[in-house]
Formats: sequence, C-alpha cells, structure tokens
Amino acid sequence: MPNKHAILFVDDDENILNSLRRLFRREGYEIFIAKSGAEGLEVLNDHQVSLIISDQRMPEMIGAEFLAKAKEISPQSMRIMLTGYSDINAATQAINQGGISRFITKPWDDDELKMVVRDAIQRIDLEAQNLFLTEELLHKNAALEDFNSRLEKAVCQRTRELHYKIKELEGKDRIAQHMLSVNSLEETLELVLQIIGDIIEMDKSIIYLLDGGQPKPTAAIGVYSPKTIVPQSALEDIKQTPLHENAFAQVLEQKKPVNVKDTKSKSIAPFAVIPILRGDDLLGYIDVSNSDNKDAISSEEVHMVASFALQAAVAISDAQSHKDISSWKVQLEDVLKEIN
Repeated sequence: MPNKHAILFVDDDENILNSLRRLFRREGYEIFIAKSGAEGLEVLNDHQVSLIISDQRMPEMIGAEFLAKAKEISPQSMRIMLTGYSDINAATQAINQGGISRFITKPWDDDELKMVVRDAIQRIDLEAQNLFLTEELLHKNAALEDFNSRLEKAVCQRTRELHYKIKELEGKDRIAQHMLSVNSLEETLELVLQIIGDIIEMDKSIIYLLDGGQPKPTAAIGVYSPKTIVPQSALEDIKQTPLHENAFAQVLEQKKPVNVKDTKSKSIAPFAVIPILRGDDLLGYIDVSNSDNKDAISSEEVHMVASFALQAAVAISDAQSHKDISSWKVQLEDVLKEIN
C-alpha cells in the first residue's frame, strides 16, 4: 500500500486536465495526467496508480477501451469514467469491459468530484488494509498450525519417553526384587532375558559372557521357539552370522552399543548388541532382535537393555567373585592336605 496515493487523469482536452490538476493539487495526492489512452497506458507501465479517472470520448482510443487495457496492466487500480449524459451506453460498456467502479457526468461539481475521489481512496485503503489483515491472519494461522504441530510432536515424544521410562523402571524393579533373594547366575540372566522379551517385546535375546576373551552363549530366549528359554545344553549350538560377529568385535573394541538398523538381508532382522559393563570391564554383551518386526530397534529400546545390562553386570561380577573364592578355598585345602 503506497504512502501517498497517485491519481491518473486521462482526457484529450488539455484545459480539463489542467482544471483537474488544480482541483486536486492541495489534496495531498500525486497527480499524473495523460492526453490519450496510449499515453495513459505508458504512465501505468511506469508508475503505481491508485485511481484512474478517464474521459470517454477521446480520439484513437475511447475511454472504455483504455480502461479495459488499464485493468490488465494495473488490476488493483480503481477506475472512474467521466462522461456526458449522451454517453450512458458507453458508460455501461466501460462498466462491463473496464470494470469501472462508477462514472461521473460532465460537467461535474468540484465538491462532488472531490468526495467521489475521497470515497474511492478510502475504499482502496480499506481493501488494502483488509488484504494486509487477511495475509497477516493467514501467516499467524500458519504459524499457529506449525506451533501446534511442533507441540504435538513434542508431547508425543515426551509421552513416548515417559512410556519407555515406566517400562524401564518396571523391568529394573523386577530384577532388583529378584536379586534380593539367593539365585544362581543362570536364573538371574534368564530373568533379564524374560524381562527384555516382556517389556521391550524382543522375541530373541542372547547373553554372551567373555570366557578367555571369547564370547560364549550363557543364556538365551526365543532362539528356537517364541518366549522359550534355551536349555543350557543347547546354548553351544547357537551360531551367529558374520554381521553379528562384526558387531561383537565393535562392542569389544568400543564398549558401546552397536545398533545394526539395516542388515541388507531379508533373512536377518535388525539387531542391537549392548555391552555388559562393570566399571570399565567388559563382562559380555546382550544381543537382541525381533524377527517379526523389520523396523530398526529404537534408541530408547537400546537404552533400556543397557540399563538392564548394568544390573546383570552386578550379578555376573558377584557370581565370578564367589567362584574365585570357592576356587581359592579348594586350592588352600589341597595345600593343607599336602602339608599334613
């Protein structure tokens, strides 16, 4: 919307143009004049004009034709025709072709013409303001929709985080309650695998413990049948693919979870390998996958398994300590027997 409105007067009579310029000189408008329709079109090509007032009877190009062409060049400009009483049919043609808002008969009354122009400018301002407000409203609505979308995503993400946190706490509590009583390491590790299956809904999980630096299957679930603990006698039969072996090597080196999201194989589901750490010592790792779900294992699910692995590390470390003590007692008894 221009700060100062411009008016274009088009008439082949120079005296009328001078009269119109004098009439509106003190009204605060920028005034352009043209002595023909062709000259008026040149003005419109070079300047932004709010209001066009054109005579109907002009040589070469009549007012109706000029206003129709002016509408193509400057459709936002309001158009008014000056015409005599005998040109009513021409005025009707101009309304239909040139889209004029009204016509003024000659001779005109100066005060009436000023009022017509003032009303036209006010209408232009209102339309421009309405367009501005509409665009601003559309912009604000778009911003609001974007905010609501981001808020909805944030709420969904937070809900997802809380959902996983509750599941994690549930699993950790079950493991903690189990460890309050005396249980074998085998029972504890199998419980950890059952919790992974129940809470994270992984249908296949294997715990490997390092034996002489080499991974050894120590507990497994869902390898041969769903949600079924693999007997100790069958653990040695578990074989791993080169992809798994490569992931194991990465965990051994980096001591961080490895999440294989794309195995590039229809027969191998996405899987994750999570280290079992006691401080900086790597005791083993947990291999989890879900063959019924080809989607990658989420970072939240990996985090949950890692939290269960921390608890498993305590049980493994304690079991290894007791084993070392028992071995030390046997060795001491052997020494005493030799002395006696």
